[in-house]
Amino acid sequence: MGRLTRLVRAAVFAVCLAGTGADPRPVIGTVGRNVLLPTGMAVGPHITEVVWKRLPNIRIAEYSKNNIEYFGTMEYKNRVTFNLERYELEIRDLRIEDTADYEVIFVTNSGSEILARVRLEVYAPISETHIKAKNITSICNFFLLTCSVPFGNPTRFSWWKNSEPLGNGSIHYFQGNSETVEIHHSGADAGIVYKCEASNPISKKEAVIPLKDICEPPGLRWWVIMLIAIGVLIAIIVVFFIAYRCMLNARHVTWAELRAGWVDWRQEDPKSCASFCTLLWNPKPVTTLGQNNGTNRNEMAAML
Repeated sequence: MGRLTRLVRAAVFAVCLAGTGADPRPVIGTVGRNVLLPTGMAVGPHITEVVWKRLPNIRIAEYSKNNIEYFGTMEYKNRVTFNLERYELEIRDLRIEDTADYEVIFVTNSGSEILARVRLEVYAPISETHIKAKNITSICNFFLLTCSVPFGNPTRFSWWKNSEPLGNGSIHYFQGNSETVEIHHSGADAGIVYKCEASNPISKKEAVIPLKDICEPPGLRWWVIMLIAIGVLIAIIVVFFIAYRCMLNARHVTWAELRAGWVDWRQEDPKSCASFCTLLWNPKPVTTLGQNNGTNRNEMAAML
């Protein structure tokens, strides 16, 4: 009588499992952590064999005649443990690739089989979220906001304008998996802030961007321009200081002669300041130097 009761119970369980037609609620796992795949099957002496598989046909572990055998699949080698207390399968050091449908097969002492399926979904925590803005028009009344995640696998993107959730409409339109929102903006409320939330079943992260940052005209910031201007000014001062020191050390060369191009730097001592000074002011060789006498040189200097 007891054996008949157990067989009827097992048959009813199998009929109920096959008759629902609905996918089981997924088991959620996190990358790098452990997870238990439940069976929902009561432990009893009528179960003589249990086989865990990854669909379509990867055998992972088998319990038979009080013995547990693990199969040498590269995907699960040294990462799985069969739990005899509840027939659960533990998977350690989870990977994104472990996401799949798993099947457990129970064999009763009457030889009948009962099947159960478990859906495992593995997610990586979202590290951070960024918003990138792209202006379509120069007057900042039509722009795109894109929410990006450097690391993690988000399943949902949500947007807010201040505290108001955004949805598809005449002025807001989502693209793709809602990671990009197309916004037609009107008005001059500089206090508006847009917020994006990227989430998955194990984590979520937010990012915000003020409207004033979206509509800020492109170009260098004022402090960058100031640093460039200071650098240029310092360079000019240094050049003139070096030239001035050269002139003090090369008294036979005058400013007028340098500006007029009468001094040929190739005729100076290469190691002298005068050579550098003449090269600075007159880098091109003077070809007419030999055709001009001292009188012409003095006349030109006097004119300058």
